[in-house]
Amino acid sequence: MSSIEIVFRDRYGLHPRSAMRIGQTASAFRSRLTIQRLDGGGSPLDARSMISLVSSGIRQGERIRVAADGEDEPAALAALQALIEGGVCHP
Repeated sequence: MSSIEIVFRDRYGLHPRSAMRIGQTASAFRSRLTIQRLDGGGSPLDARSMISLVSSGIRQGERIRVAADGEDEPAALAALQALIEGGVCHP
């Protein structure tokens, strides 16, 4: 299992559109991917679950941990890091 810490940069927080894009990206990999809110606590959430992500309450500027467990961990983490650090609501 590998993980990285990222600052969530989307100015609207983790909303349905950003959750959908994260879920679509996570679904492209075989690894199990989770996202955990570090500021304010919270347990790891399935990165493929739009409902779990939206209800997490993650806001702009908060730290999150993205974890991957599986055969394509490095690629999965890199893809989610690029998406999240780039501001996921933007195409």
